[in-house]
Amino acid sequence: MLATSGNPPQPASPWQGQIVGLLKMTIPFLLYFALSERSPARASLGKRILGLRVSTHTGGRLSWVAAIARNTIKFIPWECGHTLAQQAVFSEDRGLAAWVWAPAAVAFLCPVWWVLAILMTAQAPYDRWTSTHVLHSTDA
Repeated sequence: MLATSGNPPQPASPWQGQIVGLLKMTIPFLLYFALSERSPARASLGKRILGLRVSTHTGGRLSWVAAIARNTIKFIPWECGHTLAQQAVFSEDRGLAAWVWAPAAVAFLCPVWWVLAILMTAQAPYDRWTSTHVLHSTDA
């Protein structure tokens, strides 16, 4: 927005917009969280402020694979939301294609499922799947 004085070029298609968003937003955020959680601090800035850290079930630092996998899984609903938004912008009066309801369901239902899982088991599904967990920094 700063480089274009608030008038960024419009993508030619929803898929071009999807790729631009993936490369300029999703992947940088995913890498930030993976690198932060893989670092010696084991936490993003927000987790540090809250006194949290991410570790393996044995208490160690995440491997690169676990850090990337954990955050890729977390960002799937976000990217599905981008898909929904890009398709909606380009659909105009035609309405959304039927296939768009699948990423819409993922974008809306996965975060609800994850919150419910955290409330019921104190662990998000992506933490179970990657053998990681979030602890208070003072916990063993």
